[in-house]
Amino acid sequence: MEIKKQLLLSFVIPTYNFSNFIAATVESIENGAKMLKLSQFEVVILDGGSNDNTDNVVCPLIDLYKNIRYIKQAKRGGIDGDMDTAAGIAAGKYIWLFSADDVLECGWDKHLVPLLARGGDVFLVPATLCDIRMTPLRQNPIFKNCIIGEPVNFNIFPGDASLHNYLNQAATLEALFSYISSIVVNADIWRGLPVRKDYFGSNWAHCARLMPLFFRKTKITYLNKFLIKKRSGNDSFMENGFVARVLIAIEGWNKIIKEFFVDASDQQVLYNRLRKDIQVLLFYSKISAQQASEIERLNTMAGLLYSGCNPSTSARISYFIYRLIPRNIILNSIIRPFLPVMIRLRHKIKAVFV
Repeated sequence: MEIKKQLLLSFVIPTYNFSNFIAATVESIENGAKMLKLSQFEVVILDGGSNDNTDNVVCPLIDLYKNIRYIKQAKRGGIDGDMDTAAGIAAGKYIWLFSADDVLECGWDKHLVPLLARGGDVFLVPATLCDIRMTPLRQNPIFKNCIIGEPVNFNIFPGDASLHNYLNQAATLEALFSYISSIVVNADIWRGLPVRKDYFGSNWAHCARLMPLFFRKTKITYLNKFLIKKRSGNDSFMENGFVARVLIAIEGWNKIIKEFFVDASDQQVLYNRLRKDIQVLLFYSKISAQQASEIERLNTMAGLLYSGCNPSTSARISYFIYRLIPRNIILNSIIRPFLPVMIRLRHKIKAVFV
């Protein structure tokens, strides 16, 4: 296809063996656009050497929509490298990093485009959490105390309290770009930030790349409209098991917090957010751990998570509970069949307290 010099928006979708989901993702983007013409945006799909039938799924979509660029690599580069490659060839003024199994609500562009016209560095879009069949579980706001539907601008200025206020208003680490599909970034801003190859393999290279924005003048706009349906139960980071998935989160965020946030009060806020995001998964990881080496790493990370940076009383209690939890194959076999019900119950409880 012929790519114009400056499109408004490029969706950047790294994928690997997501043939069962990627068609729904692309169709939701293309068919859901009600303001933009197909000639005004593109979908860049970087296939990291999938060995399923991803190419057979994508090729008919290319013929249908004409604004899709599909690049298939000979081998997998990992989410960090593949995303960097795909974003590097995007032609849009803005880049929307997007997962290959999430979908957009119809009319997504009617909410986003007017805000892009006003300008900004980063735009954050919250999601409705769904199960693997896309049955909604609950809405997941990124910030606290915001009126749903009303965009919120956060202006970060170095040297004042704006960053600390931003961190305090964050409901999850998605405010620090932990959820890929939530991020729309000015392409010039993205390309002006250094590639963090030292984070390749951690799954957090995009976060490390964007972190400097918190320490210079930056405008972050929160759409506060749940335009994304996030598919759960299909986490590609789970390929090495549940324990490895939890350690990816804790180890990665510990590295980011230590590198970028030197202020002790900021660190305290971020470790509190990390505990909130990961605690239930950490507890279950200990039960389901198969090897002593996994327990050793979990214990190290739990000690760091709950004991460091002036922990609250509730954090100390949580750590005490964690230490009491046994590694038990039998207990895990009893719990596992009930996990879907327990997950739904957890989402219902969290929805009440959002």
